Amino acid sequence: MMKQLYEVTVKQGQDIKTVITEYILDHGWKNVYITGAVGSVIDMVFTAPTQNHLPLRCGKTPVSGAAEIISMCGEVMPIEQMDPDLEDVYPDKDSPLFVHIHAACATAGGHVFGGGLSGGRAFRALRVFMTPLEGEGEEFND
Repeated sequence: MMKQLYEVTVKQGQDIKTVITEYILDHGWKNVYITGAVGSVIDMVFTAPTQNHLPLRCGKTPVSGAAEIISMCGEVMPIEQMDPDLEDVYPDKDSPLFVHIHAACATAGGHVFGGGLSGGRAFRALRVFMTPLEGEGEEFND
């Protein structure tokens, strides 16, 4: 059985991760797969590894100005299930959920930036698509 696809719209100026988190909490979900997004974003911040060995060390790349989202996927889980190696990369523990998104966006002139989504807002609007991995009486393997 195929899982249901849900959509949330991040409105102009809203924080992407905050809207996703609130939507998931409002639905009572714990584990969610983010399948994609369509729309425009602004003031994005991405993380990526700065060295080719472990332990993981990441740097942040801010992308100022408006851009088009060209890719987005990720996972959301209870904070207790977060990979301990990512705790330094994503230190925010205010939410009961760990929102782990990888994304890419294109700015004017076709410049592409991407990595782990550390922050960003919707420019005009951003539609985010997701599938809960549990709940509504469905087995995980369906």
